[in-house]
Amino acid sequence: MNSIRFGILTVSDSCYKNKSEDKSGPAIEQYINDEQTESRKINGVVYCKEIVPDEEYAIKETLISWSDSREIDVILTIGGTGFAKRDVTPEATKQIIQKEAPGITIAMLTASLKITPMAMLSRAVCGIRDKTLIINLPGSPKAAKECLSVIGNAIPHAVDLIRDNRKNIKDTHEKVQTPFSMGGCSHMCQDNITLCLGNVVDRYRESPYPMISVEEALQIIGTQTEPLNYNNKSVINIENAHGRILDGDLYSKYNLPPFRASIKDGYAVIASDGTGKRKVLSGIKAGDNITTIKLQPGTCVRVNTGAPVPDDATAVIQVEDTKLLQGTSDNTEEKEIEIMTEIKYGQDIRPIGCDIKKGELILTSGTKLGAVELGLIAACGYSEVSVTDLPVVGVLSTGDELQCPGADLMPGRIYDSNKVTLLSLLKENGFDPLDMGIALDDEMTMVHKIKHALKQVDVLVTSGSVSMGDRDMLKPILQHHFNATIHFGRVNMKPGKPTTFATCTFENKKKYFLCLPGNPVSATVTMHLFALPLLKVLCKDYTTPTIVRTKLTSSYNLDPRPEYARAILKWNNTDTLPLAYSTGNQISSKLLSCKDANALLMLPGRTMNRTQLREGDVVSAMVLGLSQYA
Repeated sequence: MNSIRFGILTVSDSCYKNKSEDKSGPAIEQYINDEQTESRKINGVVYCKEIVPDEEYAIKETLISWSDSREIDVILTIGGTGFAKRDVTPEATKQIIQKEAPGITIAMLTASLKITPMAMLSRAVCGIRDKTLIINLPGSPKAAKECLSVIGNAIPHAVDLIRDNRKNIKDTHEKVQTPFSMGGCSHMCQDNITLCLGNVVDRYRESPYPMISVEEALQIIGTQTEPLNYNNKSVINIENAHGRILDGDLYSKYNLPPFRASIKDGYAVIASDGTGKRKVLSGIKAGDNITTIKLQPGTCVRVNTGAPVPDDATAVIQVEDTKLLQGTSDNTEEKEIEIMTEIKYGQDIRPIGCDIKKGELILTSGTKLGAVELGLIAACGYSEVSVTDLPVVGVLSTGDELQCPGADLMPGRIYDSNKVTLLSLLKENGFDPLDMGIALDDEMTMVHKIKHALKQVDVLVTSGSVSMGDRDMLKPILQHHFNATIHFGRVNMKPGKPTTFATCTFENKKKYFLCLPGNPVSATVTMHLFALPLLKVLCKDYTTPTIVRTKLTSSYNLDPRPEYARAILKWNNTDTLPLAYSTGNQISSKLLSCKDANALLMLPGRTMNRTQLREGDVVSAMVLGLSQYA
């Protein structure tokens, strides 16, 4: 196999201040490079090394940067795994890994306990982030080398599994002759995996996916999602561009206004004439051609708001500041007026280009086109505009129990409400989704449905088959049949814990999966929280949800997980904050709780000190509907 690329991260306040104090980092580097030791089985090269202080943010930042670059196969952290107050390497590692690798930790601990019983105080964590294996080693050079020597033989195989290097995986299995290599079901090695789909005995009893926060899930979506970049831009009529994202900067074709324009209904005058009588030559309305009109001292021209002002005029006096002295014999026109107030030079005249000058930048690429933006585009001379391509998104429901509405309901079945709800939410947010139907809980049926969908869509939104039931087979199907990467499979939230985000390459194009839970409320909430942000990144729409502070009108018993409760926000003339009214029972299967809801209350997780929120407490709320993003 190719050399394994190692990153060595020393975590130590003292070594960060004085790099010469770092003995463990160089020792591990030497161990990896030394061909005369057992480390030659690792076949590794130290690709990068760094020293950071005992600060969570610094550790996380480096781990994320190294692993997300995909240039590092294995990151070895050294130090910060003990009981001291600033020993936070395990905590930082847990926050950024997507899969835990407890077997590596157990192997190191078991070997270390044979040397010293004090090894039980080590809190090392090991896991996988995307394509990178992360291993916490202790801080002392001796202990770090001892731990690495124990797991060194397994590291190449671990890297092969992460890389999906099937030839090396097969060769290793044939050598070690474990039950797995004989075709048993390991749940670990994809080359030999028997999915055990529907096999109740072999299913997981605990989810293999680490629980991450909503914020971390959104960060992962942002990191793993690349805006669509099609060669052919969409140029559409501005009448059809509402809600779309501008592709390319836009410059005005004309001055705005293109002529000197009157701000008031009144008279165009020569300001130096001052107050007194004026002869009215004619009237000018908006849209008139004024090239033949010449003003002389003591004359004026009647003008309407927005009408062009003659070149000789230096001010406009509003009609309220004048008095009629004489009209025509038929009383249809004015012949003479008197100006009653002082006149200032240039008053009530909009100069050419005072609003926008020709060639001026009016909108930048990435702007979301609303009513005002489209009006501005039209005013600057455009009838068409270039916008980003919308991602093609499909919606697929899963479950043996689902039945399309319309026919008589069969025993044990329910009507599929998720699909129409999700399709409608997508349409409300400017997308044109495809209905991909219902997939039964059968492996090959689901594979066929997904393949059919991926031939047409950039993003597939599914509902159901992502929890812990023996028929919840979507994640293993994505991994086994589509070689998909599961970026996260559990989110610390209520409702919506099993929400899953995955990507794969299909027919040389990157495809995205947002797999939502099957309960109707869970699917609706997670659609707002994860699917819509994913789609907006794809079409270069970087607007964010509207979050407001709101006052509760009822009490809430807090759940251990942060909860997104449906509510109706109402404003009145007395309270400075909107009032939040509960929509009733918040159970995740009760779609009625979403009726009329215009917000999601962002309730914190329960703590020992706070188990309940009471009427009058203030919490944050995400506004739903067409105004959700601003």
